[in-house]
Parts: sequence; structure tokens; C-alpha cells
Amino acid sequence: MRANTINNQTNFKALSPFASSLGAFHNANATIPTLAIETGVTLGRSFEANKRGGKIEATERFVEQGISALVWIYGVQTLKKMGDFVGKNILKIEDLNFDVGRDILRNPIKNNKISKKAAAFKVGNILTATTLATAFIGFVLPKINHFITNKTLKKEKNIKQTTLKAPSMSEFQNNLKTNKNISFTSLIDKGISLAHTLENNSTARLLITDTGVVGGRFKNGRNKYEKIEGLFRDISSIYFYLFSTKHCVNLFNKLAQNKDINPEVVKNTTKMLEEALGDKTISAQGLKELLNENITKENLEKLEGLFKEKEVISLEKFFETFDETQKAYDMTKLQPFFEQNPVLSKTQAKDVLSNSISSDPKFLKETMNLATKGASDDKLKFVSKKHLESLRKQIDDFIEQISQTAQKEGKEIDKNYIQNIAKKNISKNFAFYTLATGISIFALGILIPKVQYFITKKLTKENDFPGIKEYK
Repeated sequence: MRANTINNQTNFKALSPFASSLGAFHNANATIPTLAIETGVTLGRSFEANKRGGKIEATERFVEQGISALVWIYGVQTLKKMGDFVGKNILKIEDLNFDVGRDILRNPIKNNKISKKAAAFKVGNILTATTLATAFIGFVLPKINHFITNKTLKKEKNIKQTTLKAPSMSEFQNNLKTNKNISFTSLIDKGISLAHTLENNSTARLLITDTGVVGGRFKNGRNKYEKIEGLFRDISSIYFYLFSTKHCVNLFNKLAQNKDINPEVVKNTTKMLEEALGDKTISAQGLKELLNENITKENLEKLEGLFKEKEVISLEKFFETFDETQKAYDMTKLQPFFEQNPVLSKTQAKDVLSNSISSDPKFLKETMNLATKGASDDKLKFVSKKHLESLRKQIDDFIEQISQTAQKEGKEIDKNYIQNIAKKNISKNFAFYTLATGISIFALGILIPKVQYFITKKLTKENDFPGIKEYK
């Protein structure tokens, strides 16, 4: 496929047809990758259940898996929006459009002088929404499943129908154990951090809801064998929901000598390199040298001294040791502002002193803004220092990949070569994430049920659904 350039900017729709889809895998709050997994898992588990327990077990798995997926993907957010409506229209809290997360580099609540009332309401609203969703999946949904099964079996075998009983609030509270030794301040900090994660990370919502769901489903198991099945299924699923995709992608990239890089980082770094290169060519070694920081040993030692036991320093403190430059002022703008006092992280301070082609603050600001969909430049949004530094590293990783590939192939680097590496990087990562997602679906939808049924067969000497054993 030919790469087109317009006004010296790469047409990435032509260059990278998979960039948009790959971007969803790099968005912690994206629902499409998770929805794809849940659809496959629901169908897989229902199919396996039908092979063992027939229509009864297949129906229970379909209801349990399908409704659980909808609740944790959309339920927490829907309940939160309902809470926001109450906050705005009844409690008269004017604006709840801010993130509650915070770290040493960013603090939207404090920097924007958000009222304590608004901050407390938002944290409480998010935690309440998550608690209600977890309670429904763990304690109400199993009862609904039992009700459906009882009703079906009553028609088939005239078995007495049990009454659907929703758990009382006291029953639910008894299932939630709290650590009374945690200090109140620590509890507030942990609550704020948890609330931000739940609002902005779909996989975290799954982990938190699953924590309550495991207990709820275990409590509502109709006999010990169903309880064992539930524990095995839910606990063994956590790895494949939360971690296996990333681990597989890392392995595939290592084998392919590729780099896992946000597609927006790839695109903007390609644009920057094209503008720097123009119509010229450069050797692999020449491109590698453009990444050299060229910071003197003396300045590195001074930098270490400034950041000894500190994660950030004020711009004023930085100028006590190093010359005042416009680059330093521009670098502090990578975060909207911090308590009206410009600060630098160690990575940012190092970039101020660096001569690397990737250390330009305007380029960094633009790249991070694109990769976070505008959040890094939004004073009301929180993007963690850890995530931003990961994006910063990805820029250098991509440039190094171009240099290493060119050196291996013995080729000179020009615009077309850079675009070709960008296209391959994005295409490979899209393939790797898709394959890794398929592996997760197979493990969750087919492998885990098969192992689960094998264990039950060994324990009961029967290849049957233990949930209806008492009815036979």
C-alpha cells in the first residue's frame, strides 16, 4: 500500500488501516475489546454447559455470563450517571465533570479548587455504583438463575418451586468485611484512588466486581460441588481477563522483534521524523545518534542530587542549579498546572537538559495529548505520571526500532522507510492483540469449563451439572 503525504503529514488512514482498532486496545476504558471477549466467553461457556447439563445448565451459564458482562461493562457507568443526575438536580452540585485521581504530578481536585462536597459526592457515587453492581451480580443474579431453573424443572418434573429471595441489605453487609485498623486518612486516600480507577478502567471494574462476585456465587451455590465449580471458574478466569492479553502481546513482540507502542505515538513520532528528515536520507547509526542525550556527567550528578528522595521539584528549584531556558518553561506545560506552581518530574528535567530529537516539549505535549485522547492536556482529567512516562519511553522505543531494523537490513532511512516501519509496527500489534484476545476467549470459554467439569467428574464420579443434583 502506498503511503501518501499531504502538507508533510502522513495520511495514516492509508498507511495504517488498523490504527483505530489498535487504539481501542490501548484505551483502558474502551468497551469494544472487552465486549468481544465477553461475547465469545458467553457463547463458549453456554456451548460447553449444554454438552454436559443440557438446556438447564446452558441457560444458567448464558444468563450468568451475559448479564454479568452487561452489568460490569455498562452497569457501573449507568448507575454513576444516575447518581450524577441526583447530585446536580437535587443536591445542586454544579459540575461533576472532573477526575478524582491524583498523584505527585497531577491533582485535578486541588488544582481546580473543586469543593469538598463535590469531591466527596463523586467518590461516594462511584463506589456506591460499583457496590450495587457487585451486589446484583454476586447475590441477586444467582437467585434469578435458581428461580428460572426451578420454574423450568417444575414444569418438567413437577418439582416444588423455591421462592426468589433478594438479599437484604443486612445480608449483603454481612458479606462485606472491612478492616477497622485502617486509619481514616488512609481510607480516604484509598477510596479516592479506587474511585478514579473504577471510573476510568474497564478491567479494574471487572476485577473489583469479580472480587464480590466470587463470594456471592460461592454463598449461593446449591451444594458444595457447585460452590467448588464456581470458585474454580471465577478465580482462574481473573488472569485471562486482566493479564493474559498483555503478557501474550509482549511475548509475540519479543519473538517478532517488534515493540508494543500506542498507535498515536507511532503516528506522531513518524510525522516528527519526517519533518526533521525532509527529503534527505540518514543512516541507522545517524538516527541512533539523534537520540543521544549528550548530558554531561557533571549535570547528571547534579540532577540526581536535585531529585534525591523526590519525585518532582519546582521550576524555581531547578533554576537554582541549571540555567533558565524557555525549554524548561515549556516542559512544565506537559501537565496543565500543579497548584499554580510549575513543577518538573525527573524524566522531564532530564529532557530539558537533553539534546535528543525526542526531547522537544512541544512534540511531547502533542504526542501525549493524542495518545490520551486529550486527557493529558485537560486540567480536569487525571493521567498518571507512570502512564505518561510509559508513553515517553515508547517514543524512543519506536525510533530505536527504526534504527535497529535499518541496521539489520543494511538500508538508508528516508520518509518511505519510516512509514513502512510504522505500518508494520501497527499491523503486527493489531494482529498480536487480536490473537491474544482469541487466546483469552478460548481459555475462558472452552478450556476453563473443560477443566472445571473434569474436576467435578473426579469428585462426584458423575459427568453432570451439580447445580440440579438435589432435584434428582
